[in-house]
Amino acid sequence: MKKLLIIITLLIIAVIFAGTFALYNISPTSKYKEIVYFEIRQGEGANSIAKKLELQGLIRNAKLFSLISKYLKYDRKLLSGYYELNKTMNMIDIMKYINSGKQVMSKLTITEGKNIYEIANYLEEENFTTKEEFLKLCYDKEILQKYNIPTESVEGYIFPSTYYIVKGNPPIVLLNLMIDSLFEKFPRADFENRAKKLGYSLHEVLTMASIIEKEMGALDEPKIISSVYYNRLKVDMRLQADPTTIYAMTLQKGDAIETVTSREIADAIRLMQSPYNTYLKKGLPPSPICSSGVKAIEAALNPANTDYLFFVADGTGKHVFTRTYEEHINNINKYIFNKR
Repeated sequence: MKKLLIIITLLIIAVIFAGTFALYNISPTSKYKEIVYFEIRQGEGANSIAKKLELQGLIRNAKLFSLISKYLKYDRKLLSGYYELNKTMNMIDIMKYINSGKQVMSKLTITEGKNIYEIANYLEEENFTTKEEFLKLCYDKEILQKYNIPTESVEGYIFPSTYYIVKGNPPIVLLNLMIDSLFEKFPRADFENRAKKLGYSLHEVLTMASIIEKEMGALDEPKIISSVYYNRLKVDMRLQADPTTIYAMTLQKGDAIETVTSREIADAIRLMQSPYNTYLKKGLPPSPICSSGVKAIEAALNPANTDYLFFVADGTGKHVFTRTYEEHINNINKYIFNKR
């Protein structure tokens, strides 16, 4: 009898110990909500996932995770992706969360007027990709062929918007999404037909839109700016747009230009032999110089009916438009040099 009691007592102690051990190992690893981004690769098994979870301090016991996930049949649905976990989650909560497929999303906002170099820097700052990797994709010949882009890069074909994309996805997924978004907003066949009615190609209209985007003030009517540049093309006049020359400087540097002085622009206008220097070269530059928003694209597709050839900023977020060079010089003196 005494021997039986000892055995029972030992069994009870063993059960209590096993239960305590299990509860401890299943419980959260911390009382503080420390966020950990956790990646599961395609085809990765429960054992490998468990070891990584333990290594990152999200669980205490990888073997127990594997056993429980197999018993609860979670091991069959540990979905690949990128998850936002935290150390206050217990082992079962982590299994359920990974099983749900609720992957963490990155919010990325591409603003109007940004070029591919500025976008590349932004994506690197957001830890989405490296600048070099994104720019390599922007010049990828297969992507250019896929979207029928008749130039060396996707410049101007990235649509400015806010995007939500699974963190950890390759950058090509985002690039395709951003280009697809342009043609969702402006269906390609309709875009090409509207451009043709103006006597231009889709690519040329996007190029015009990018110049309008960089030139228009916050309170401007972009369709009037659009009319000025189309009028210049009609009379074989150089576009003389500062932003195109600044873009030529960007291409020469191979990186975004944060600030540029009026002296640097003047020197580039005078000396830079680039097809983007519209002070020296007639016609449109070879490609867009930035990503254009809806207002700029619509302005390029539907310019106002004017005979203006010149404009100058008036300091209020608008421009003043004129027909003759003499009027233009008067406005430069008035609004730039404050001469009466």
